[in-house]
Amino acid sequence: MILKTSGQISEPDEFVFPVHTRTIAEIRYGMLNQVMTVVYHDGRSRTTTGIQGPAMLKILAQRPLERSPFLLQTVI
Repeated sequence: MILKTSGQISEPDEFVFPVHTRTIAEIRYGMLNQVMTVVYHDGRSRTTTGIQGPAMLKILAQRPLERSPFLLQTVI
């Protein structure tokens, strides 16, 4: 699946999750290399490696991502 969001094209092994907060535009997750990238509305991004699939689902399932202690500690 190839998705185009924020002017970037995702790879076949990458998932793009749109996020509707004041600062975060989307979260991209590469399954093969286990990399999570947070893309901000102003174009900046932060990358964290070693995020496994179940951990990624926990991050996405939490209440607003900006209030997530795990996300704040590992990515922002």
